Amino acid sequence: MFNGKGVNWHYSLTNELLNIAQEEDKLIFLHIGYISNINIRESSLELFAKQEVISLLNKNFICIIEDKEDKPESFLLALDLLFLNQDFSYGPMNMFIMPNRRPLIAFSDCDPDNFLEIANSLLLAKKEKREKLKQLSEELSKRAINTGIITDMKKDSVIEKPILEKYVQMWFKNMFDTDFIYKLKPFTPNPASLYTIIEYLRLYPDKRFSDKMEELLNHMQYSALFDVIDGGFFRQAIDYSCNKALYEKSLEENSLFLMLYSAAYKLYGNESYKVTSLMTYNFILNELLNDKGALVNSTTLMGKIEDAVYYSYSVNELSIIFPERYSQIAIALGMDMTQNRMEKQTPVRGADTYIYISEEDIDLLRQRRLEHRGYYKDTRVITASNSVTATAFSIASIYLQDPSMYNQATKIFEYLLFNNIDNSDGRLYRYTCCSDSYLIGYLSDYAHFIEASLELYKNRFDTEYLMIAKRYTEMVMERFYKPENGMFSKSERDFVSDTVPFKRESNIDFIRPSANSVMAGNLISLYEITAEERYITIAKQQLNNIVPNLLNSGPMLSSWAHKILKYINIDVNPLSKEN
Repeated sequence: MFNGKGVNWHYSLTNELLNIAQEEDKLIFLHIGYISNINIRESSLELFAKQEVISLLNKNFICIIEDKEDKPESFLLALDLLFLNQDFSYGPMNMFIMPNRRPLIAFSDCDPDNFLEIANSLLLAKKEKREKLKQLSEELSKRAINTGIITDMKKDSVIEKPILEKYVQMWFKNMFDTDFIYKLKPFTPNPASLYTIIEYLRLYPDKRFSDKMEELLNHMQYSALFDVIDGGFFRQAIDYSCNKALYEKSLEENSLFLMLYSAAYKLYGNESYKVTSLMTYNFILNELLNDKGALVNSTTLMGKIEDAVYYSYSVNELSIIFPERYSQIAIALGMDMTQNRMEKQTPVRGADTYIYISEEDIDLLRQRRLEHRGYYKDTRVITASNSVTATAFSIASIYLQDPSMYNQATKIFEYLLFNNIDNSDGRLYRYTCCSDSYLIGYLSDYAHFIEASLELYKNRFDTEYLMIAKRYTEMVMERFYKPENGMFSKSERDFVSDTVPFKRESNIDFIRPSANSVMAGNLISLYEITAEERYITIAKQQLNNIVPNLLNSGPMLSSWAHKILKYINIDVNPLSKEN
């Protein structure tokens, strides 16, 4: 997408480039993006199409461009640096780096004037205040190293129900009693965090919190965030009103939404949540399943968001598709009949939508979409995302009492076993694409892969899945475990990132569960199944490390809260399960 369009991009920061940066006295510029997010992609394209930006970058910087799925180490560091600036936008990520690979600044703004101001300020500082610039990079590195990183083993934290109750109370206060959720732009729901709260309420009912959650769940499913035609959720909306969606659907987020709404259906008995769950499940299978039985990463629209028409309809279009009933269809889709007949509107689901619109009607609306252009799929089969989906299908099959979901989960997991594993040493690959495998797997890939195998085992007690979970847990212990703090590194201990100078830990649950929290849950599950003390000893140490930071963390440690919920409700009875 960016190659050959002005900026002299490199795709990896090699030793040769570092030498050039030092010899030519140049700073390094790193851009991290991803194609599936329409706002991130288009703002980046516009920025790097500006001739003044191109000239400045080519003349004064070594320019690196990375995809967030390919370089999780770089992405996690950039995310931490954005957090330090209270930027929760999730990107795009622009980072200026010293020739020794120490970061100087990270920001998400792609406005060309602002970008040029920042870049020119750094160049001026390099010329006139070089020592100050060096001090800045060292200070920022220290702050980044201490952000979300466990420096030593914490002892004797109280991991009991009262700390979890306090966390949930603070979570609700941060989310609903402040303007936090309303100020988020774009608004990015965190289905994993909401799933934690639903699971908590299932065990510890609280009407006040339960009503708030039901209100939020209804708000999302009856908004433009949910695709009323194809099913599934868009990752983001312009703001909390969810009146305007950003047209990206990812596999991982929709899998988490499936878990969320199926668990909510179990808790509330609300039939609309079951419909939402099934439509999300069908979206995943209909749109993301490839011909080899694996699931691709995401869908998006190409071009500027204001020009996007794939997901929208005009009243005039509906009058052509449904000449006898277009008014009824338009009203059922939440469209404004007073607007210009030719103006495109995004359909929104209402409580009665599927009463007035049949499956045949939806098929006609889907066919109309196929006549539009600009629909794009990221066809990478990512190990972590497919594993999350296998987990979600297995869990939802229980909540919805639908065995077909479990069967589909086993097929997805089987694909990973035969395609996303190195036959020589059993290592996981990060992803496969076009029949080729790429990159050594990260902790997130292993953690979610183990989680999926455990959930499949717990569903039917097939010991093959338990053996796989045990084997890969031992591999994670051997290659990722850090005895100095009882946590797991983001990548294998011997892995050296070519871009960033220090390794990260995945401890913060921003949008997605952190890989360390997933591993803690895996170890708790293994203890429940086998009663082997070594599993719970490591998991307890992880929780001990996190508990002091739990309160006031809001959704940033929500997956850890879920693992604390598991921990305080441990039921060890391994013999009945093994037999």
